[in-house]
Amino acid sequence: MKTEWLGKMAFLAHTDSGRQVLMDAKKESGGLQAAATPMELVLAALTGCSGIDVVSILEKMQVLKDVEKFEIEVSAERASDHPKIYTKIHLKYIFKFKGEPPKDKVEKAVSLSQEKYCSVAGMLKKAAEITYDIVFE
Repeated sequence: MKTEWLGKMAFLAHTDSGRQVLMDAKKESGGLQAAATPMELVLAALTGCSGIDVVSILEKMQVLKDVEKFEIEVSAERASDHPKIYTKIHLKYIFKFKGEPPKDKVEKAVSLSQEKYCSVAGMLKKAAEITYDIVFE
């Protein structure tokens, strides 16, 4: 993987899988705010990693076909001193199912993701407290 500077505070990462990810800083940090910040991408990586786990587990449990909506909202607190790491992260898993939701299976899938499978959560837990809740619509 490599990342190239595009000028000002913009960078373009070229991943080993052949994808590109644009990053920029906020205006108050000298950027143009033209893309997500690296720290925003850390949270996006967490939700993506966990989301992939949950979908995979629900598919194995044979309930994925009944999911009408699945979203993960994330909020976080950062340290006030540099390097201003995330200290608290809260994930909100939001589901809507056709018919009665299989709450026990969803709870197990989310728990397995957070406690066993999500490597991004595993890394972040070394620095931040990660909590979550599950909402059924």
